[in-house]
Amino acid sequence: MAYEYRSGSQSLELPNPYAIENRIRFLVGAVFGVIGIGLLFVARERLAGGWNASTLFPLIGAVALLAYAVRIVAVAMSQLRFFFGRERPNSLATELTADQHGGSPGATELQETVRRGALQFPEPQGAVNGVLYNLQRNLIYAPAPLQWMAQTQFRIAMVVMAVSAAFLVSLLLLGHRDYGEWLGALYFALTAFVVLRPMRFADGPAKVSDQLPVLLAVLAIIGPVVLTLIGRALPSIASAHLIWATACMLLCTGAGAALFILALRAQLGEPPPASTSMHQLAVSMNCQPAQVMDELARRLQENWREQIPNRRYILTRPDINLTQETSGSFACDEVEESQPFPAQNSTTASLAECLRDPGRKHALYLQLFGAALLISAAVIVGYGAVHHTVDQMIHEPASAFNTLLFAGACAIVGDYCFRGAHLLFGRFDFESVLYWFELRGNYQVASLDYGNVLHDRLKTRKNLINIETATLRVWIVELSSVVFGKDGKRIVRAMTGRKEEAQALAESLARFAQEQSVVVAPTGQQDAAKLAGMARLAGIGMPATTAEQAALAAAGLNQQGDTNT
Repeated sequence: MAYEYRSGSQSLELPNPYAIENRIRFLVGAVFGVIGIGLLFVARERLAGGWNASTLFPLIGAVALLAYAVRIVAVAMSQLRFFFGRERPNSLATELTADQHGGSPGATELQETVRRGALQFPEPQGAVNGVLYNLQRNLIYAPAPLQWMAQTQFRIAMVVMAVSAAFLVSLLLLGHRDYGEWLGALYFALTAFVVLRPMRFADGPAKVSDQLPVLLAVLAIIGPVVLTLIGRALPSIASAHLIWATACMLLCTGAGAALFILALRAQLGEPPPASTSMHQLAVSMNCQPAQVMDELARRLQENWREQIPNRRYILTRPDINLTQETSGSFACDEVEESQPFPAQNSTTASLAECLRDPGRKHALYLQLFGAALLISAAVIVGYGAVHHTVDQMIHEPASAFNTLLFAGACAIVGDYCFRGAHLLFGRFDFESVLYWFELRGNYQVASLDYGNVLHDRLKTRKNLINIETATLRVWIVELSSVVFGKDGKRIVRAMTGRKEEAQALAESLARFAQEQSVVVAPTGQQDAAKLAGMARLAGIGMPATTAEQAALAAAGLNQQGDTNT
């Protein structure tokens, strides 16, 4: 999507919402980079003395740390500048160009939302969601992506609690300490699988089976017995600290999920307003309904904010053919939305503003917690690589594995916290105004002759569209919408009707329709001069000056519609 710029308009130049996140990313990247380069020198020094197993640890650690440093810094560098032009945020429905008519399914859905004057929210499904929505009753009023995030994180928290309980029961029932590390390996893999799942909320929350408690119950009670039976055939890993690594991952994941849920809860707020205002009139007129739509277009253009065109979603013009039809029905519809502008305090760029905003404050805490875990992982890898010399590797071969195990647990949960905070920092709130014009009725074709048939030489005739008691409706609604990520789907989260403005516009359009002229007369100066000359040559029986004045007076009338003179 292109960035559209216009001088003198700074309302869409948003402060970078990822400014604080970028600083944290640069800090973590710097720590990873420094430790990674230091490990490269350690590996170089050991390699100079001859190849051995102790060289492999710092070399692999350096490559892993530097790779992650490049990745995390690259993300921060791509977010240094934040461009948000006129084309953003995304429209609520498919936009029509200036020469297009019709609509789209999304526009029809938006129409129905305004007509009903009520917002629709996805109904929660499942037992776990039933508990969540009972604990947080205002969650049902949140935008769908926010609900899906909350559902996913609550399920993760419930899974962590269930896994922790099953893990503890399994250890108590196992009895044989020699096989406990294999049990820890199983639960470590299960927890890592839950945490490493991608965070995508475009189509719904992450799926977690309702039968998971059954699986964990079987694993907790039957698992130790099965492990005892097959334990003798498994290699011994008693020196690996898988039990402690699993406990560490479970505690960190629980803390991260709790911070995530608190950050989501802070962004919920109170139930939003959901109402619309419509003004309805019965209008009788003798003009094309398209003229009323043209007047509406002029009125809407006068209200363009910062001269940015409205976004048109529906346009249906009347289809009236005077040469083929003498009567029929017509329908006019037009739905437009003003350019969405950021709501007040929609984004924060400074640390002080972030700490004052409850929603972003908890997102900052989540990211700081993730940064602490990532830095801990880098320090553990660095310490382990330096500590594990040749003698250490010989006498304690499992020590290096334990180091990597704890570092991996911290890195997995830390990256999970980073991804969650990034989603929360990417929230944008907007305000706009929706205009909906509707005109429906029946028409008859009539003819109007003006002038004395026997005496007047100058007569006019006009075919008229006679419309009696057509229904004119006008909605004007102030919309509050939200989007997660500047290119994400925009969702209406609140709407408030503007009753006085809708009434004023409807009455103004009705007066315009009723005041249209039905008499045809020449209007140009050349027409007036030619009519005066024709009057003199034809000898109408009046002085030239009088005839010329009569022609000029006739020319002063407004010409409307198709004419025959």
